[in-house]
Amino acid sequence: MKKYLALILALVMTCGVLAGCSGNGGNGGDTAAANNTQTTNTGSDTGTTTPAAATTDWPKDNVTMVVPYSAGGDTDTYCRQMCKLLTEKLGVNFVVVNTTGGAGVVASSSVMGAKNDGYTALFHHTGVMMTQEAAGSNEFSFLNDFEVVGSIARDDTYALIVKSDSQWTDLESLIAWAKANPGQLKYSITYYGATHAVAEAMEREMGIEMNNIDVGSSTGDRLTAFLAGQCDALVVNFMNIADYVENGDFRVLGICAEERLPGLEQFPTLKEQGYNVVQPKIYEVRFPKGTDQAIVDKLSAAMAEVAASEEFKSVLATYYAQPFYRNGADSIAQDTETVNELKEFFAE
Repeated sequence: MKKYLALILALVMTCGVLAGCSGNGGNGGDTAAANNTQTTNTGSDTGTTTPAAATTDWPKDNVTMVVPYSAGGDTDTYCRQMCKLLTEKLGVNFVVVNTTGGAGVVASSSVMGAKNDGYTALFHHTGVMMTQEAAGSNEFSFLNDFEVVGSIARDDTYALIVKSDSQWTDLESLIAWAKANPGQLKYSITYYGATHAVAEAMEREMGIEMNNIDVGSSTGDRLTAFLAGQCDALVVNFMNIADYVENGDFRVLGICAEERLPGLEQFPTLKEQGYNVVQPKIYEVRFPKGTDQAIVDKLSAAMAEVAASEEFKSVLATYYAQPFYRNGADSIAQDTETVNELKEFFAE
């Protein structure tokens, strides 16, 4: 079973890599690989918004945007910036509600069961959603039980880190130690998430075996465990560790990106060091199934405007991420294709 799971997670990562190879820059919370087709970095619309969007008077009241992770992480941060600009554009408050638990399952289930009136939506990232979908680990479907509005942002800054006072001064010293001590390197993992995908890829690419420890799905939980010495290494979006790195507390061994990122050029990628471990995260919005298409279209059009705005681009750049708009039809088409490929592996 582990063999098949490794194949599934590896393919998820590969699909995300292929989707991102035509674009640059900044997968939790936590995610397994994104399965998406790159759109323009400026956030321009790659699809059409139907005229139905003009026929609805939605929104007339506050809109709740549910985030599956604690406040302060990458998912929460990008959602809050999007909601700020949507509030300005649509004239009602877009309110972020953090609902943790079950690697995003609690939040996703709550939105799936909410009224489909356009006033409750899910802000999540493709890594976790698509891996869970392919593995059949949930009692619901991200493909079939939601209305997909579109994507808004992309982050390729997943960094493999150790403490600066550890014995590992670079990636090769870590690999050498892990090979000499199989199963002893403690790695922070969230099962069916991006950290899980990275773990499987690292073990395959580097020829090592790690002791994968699930210390919680939120970035805060994983950083707390890391600081307390419960794990030796972890991957995390750079925005969450920038201060630690600047202060000399953490050492970055590599970035899980196709190529070095603007603003983070001092850190080599794992790929350029000879290990094909690439993990993007793409952030999408979903409504409960049956939400009026006019509402879906209107929010999607507003998201396209947000992604194209200089303010959104500027804010994301401070976290080494980038706007990444893709409409609902394009998102679900690519997601469906990738999940179907993953299910074929799962069935073998």
